[in-house]
Amino acid sequence: METINDLIKPSRLLLATLLSLAFVSLPVNAGKLYKWVDESGRVHYADYLPPEDIRREHTYLDERGLTVNKVDAAKTQEEIEQQEALKRLQKEQQALIEKQQAADRVLLRTFRSEDDILMARDGQLRAVDLSLQVISSNIRQLKNKLEEMQRNAASLELSGQSVSSEYLQRIDRKRQSLKESYQSIVHRERDKNRIRIAFARDLERFRVLKRLSRKPDDQLETAQSEEGLSNVYHCQGESRCESSWQAAKQYLRSHATTPVRMLAENILMAGQPLKAQDISITMSRLTDAITQQTIIFMDLQCKDTPEGTAFCASEPVRQIREGFNAAVAER
Repeated sequence: METINDLIKPSRLLLATLLSLAFVSLPVNAGKLYKWVDESGRVHYADYLPPEDIRREHTYLDERGLTVNKVDAAKTQEEIEQQEALKRLQKEQQALIEKQQAADRVLLRTFRSEDDILMARDGQLRAVDLSLQVISSNIRQLKNKLEEMQRNAASLELSGQSVSSEYLQRIDRKRQSLKESYQSIVHRERDKNRIRIAFARDLERFRVLKRLSRKPDDQLETAQSEEGLSNVYHCQGESRCESSWQAAKQYLRSHATTPVRMLAENILMAGQPLKAQDISITMSRLTDAITQQTIIFMDLQCKDTPEGTAFCASEPVRQIREGFNAAVAER
């Protein structure tokens, strides 16, 4: 009686014979055999690769049909460019990670607490404010001197005398100094903005690194965009800026309580405040040294006394400052 093993043995023999015949029937040359799949999905075996399939993925087989090596399909130009772009992005990403890690180490070494960050910020803001106070004081002196020189020139002309070219040049130099002082104010305000932005970012990053939540009474100052400064108007093109300059001059005449003392091509100045509730306004058309953009700057001053300072902080004066940008916007 035949056993199960007796039945299986012929089947094994038949399978081995068929496999041997399959490999014997394949063309083999010097032990190298190629295997690839054509565009129709059919598998091919041969001792050479046809030219039309040379760029396809293929495999080298030995005499026993075992894989010796595998060659990926050749990349298209688009795939090569994508791969190079990916490598560049990965490199840039790694550089950003390393830069952030270095910045984090510096941040944690520099500050031990949130209060340290706020104290450092406030110290830098105070330094800029002191600089602004000095500039404002210089502006007052310049305006006083310009008024005096303008009066002297007017008196000479009324008496029939000519104003010397040297004296007129001195007036022009004072005007230029006044414009430069106003530019300095704009730059200092920009510095304060950058300080607020930088420390706000540092504080938020510090909280992330220390896993701290924001305090309920946190009064971190928010930064104001340069375009958001209420007394600075950014022109959009020289031709359109002219109408804004005319509107700015009209705004001065409507809100200054002291008479106009100087009218030049790029500056209009009202007289210095004499009473506690006087409003002196100077408009100047400047070229920002950094952005090379034309800006119109409004300098509003009150009398330099406690009463004048309080009046300058009042709601009516605040509305004059806040309404400046909208009033001179190009129409």
